[in-house]
Amino acid sequence: MTQVDLGPFLAVRRHLRIAHHIPGRIRLRAGPAIVKDLGAVDSKAIDRILRALDGIKDVRINPGAGSVVVEYRPETIKPDWWETLILGREAAAVGLMHRLLENELASAVSAAEAAGISVPVSSGNS
Repeated sequence: MTQVDLGPFLAVRRHLRIAHHIPGRIRLRAGPAIVKDLGAVDSKAIDRILRALDGIKDVRINPGAGSVVVEYRPETIKPDWWETLILGREAAAVGLMHRLLENELASAVSAAEAAGISVPVSSGNS
């Protein structure tokens, strides 16, 4: 089975921290090493992808500050998923991401492909 390559997720994850989180709203901060890269990201494409997820209410990206605020429905997107994906052990984050890609994130992957955004895939188990 073909799977999304999680290498980019793992690389970015190392630079993120949760600045503030209450169920329904999370602010992520990017370390200075990737703030420059955040400025080059198409924020409209990210917004379209995140909004394709059931449970996302609003997304605000501030490349200058290196932050992203996501408002979400905690009954749909579990607050502890953020903790696992950003702060959890790598094996736990990868396991959760694979599960989400097969279920909850499938619509976001489809939206990315429809928007012409390349979704890296790998043919092996990652």
